[in-house]
Amino acid sequence: MDKLIPLVMKLQDAFNVINAKNSIELPQIVVVGGQSTGKSSVLEAIVGRDFLPRGSGIVTRCPLVLQLRRIARSGKDPKEQADDREYGEFLHRPQDKFYDFDDIRSEIQAQTNKVAGATKGVSHTPIGLTIYSGKLVDLTLVDLPGMTKVPVQG
Repeated sequence: MDKLIPLVMKLQDAFNVINAKNSIELPQIVVVGGQSTGKSSVLEAIVGRDFLPRGSGIVTRCPLVLQLRRIARSGKDPKEQADDREYGEFLHRPQDKFYDFDDIRSEIQAQTNKVAGATKGVSHTPIGLTIYSGKLVDLTLVDLPGMTKVPVQG
């Protein structure tokens, strides 16, 4: 099982990059519900950090595929270069590590505006984020835009 979870996460990354929808069903926990009902707050509670955009009206306008990866804490060997800090990496910016969770929030907002527009438009294009921490379990979560009853332009 320890080898299967990282393999499934790599497959999820690959499918997100090529935008392959419903190619294969992979295990995920998806939060679904009405607009402003606390779906994003549930995910933050699981992660134990505040990092998702907040505001009134529709805030989550793109699916967020959130992979949680447990990293081993550095050992007692001083030669080990393991980094004990929690950080995030975005699929669209794989070379960058985000150690400040406020920066993660800002990047989600910027990518949402890029993908869905600066108005209240909604997109089906996912944003991929992986959070690495010694406090998490390997798990994939998906935050979907809330269901609304009143249509908005876009």
